[in-house]
Amino acid sequence: MPTKPAPRPDLARIHQPIAAELEEVERRIQSQMATYQGVVGDLMGHVAKFAGKRMRPSVCVLSGRALGPANTVHYDVAVVAEMIHTATLVHDDVLDGADTRRSLPSVNTRWGTEVSVLFGDYLFAKAFSLCASIPNRDVLLTMAETAKVMCLGELLQNVNRFNFALAEADYIDIVSRKTAHLFGSCAELGALASGAGPEIRKSMREFGIALGIAFQIVDDHLDLIGDEAEVGKTLGTDLDKGKVTLPLIGLFAQLPDKKRREVEELISDPKATGKRGILVDLIEAHGLRSFALDRADEYVAEAKEKLSALPRSSFRDALEALADYVVVRRH
Repeated sequence: MPTKPAPRPDLARIHQPIAAELEEVERRIQSQMATYQGVVGDLMGHVAKFAGKRMRPSVCVLSGRALGPANTVHYDVAVVAEMIHTATLVHDDVLDGADTRRSLPSVNTRWGTEVSVLFGDYLFAKAFSLCASIPNRDVLLTMAETAKVMCLGELLQNVNRFNFALAEADYIDIVSRKTAHLFGSCAELGALASGAGPEIRKSMREFGIALGIAFQIVDDHLDLIGDEAEVGKTLGTDLDKGKVTLPLIGLFAQLPDKKRREVEELISDPKATGKRGILVDLIEAHGLRSFALDRADEYVAEAKEKLSALPRSSFRDALEALADYVVVRRH
């Protein structure tokens, strides 16, 4: 008899072993967001509606629970990570000119660029104020380094806009910095908060970084090939801003020189219409629809290998399932 296909990873099922812990994280996040009135209160209330998959808090808490019970440090690191992530979303929507986020108006659409930049800065400052209160200097040093690396990743991405010679290795370096480093820190600090030694901490950081690279590859794939209603945010912003992501790198490698120059001119032309549809057709014509997802699969496999440093448990199983979820999500 044929075997049944493995069930599609479901985030609620993956989170089941840490449901109580995530409720506490959520309570603390909402507490951080609900202490203001006036325009700051309005801004806090608006970005609170952007609450998504809570991937970074999940990585932190699952990493910690795989090694022991949850404690205040796990919760505080999870909240700090989510606040940093939210700050980057606010800034990203400014940089990308995105109109929507989670099917809602982006902050810059509703309040304008100046308020968005300042509010994103405020969220960063608030996150580090909380981080500084954690009674473990390694946490603050790790998160400070993470913020620096993330900013450098965003800077490198922006100075490489319309750089159609960008190599895959350079792309991976950029996403490692701007996205994956925070995942790595969440995984490492979750282990640290449970008393893990250097070797386990290193393995968990490597798990988080590989997971984060896969996550960003899928995000970039969806921005070009996804369905806007399903994804819940403005798509095609990478293309409009000249960000050379992995699906484009794969396509450029297959195109003859003349066709490649035509595509580069199309992307560079601010007046051109229908860019996304044309590029998706080219990607499909060259059999590359799954190219980026296949690369993401490779990083997921690498991430799961790193989990051998943890004892077998429902929490380790959930981390493996979370890695699988990254490549099957549609938003």
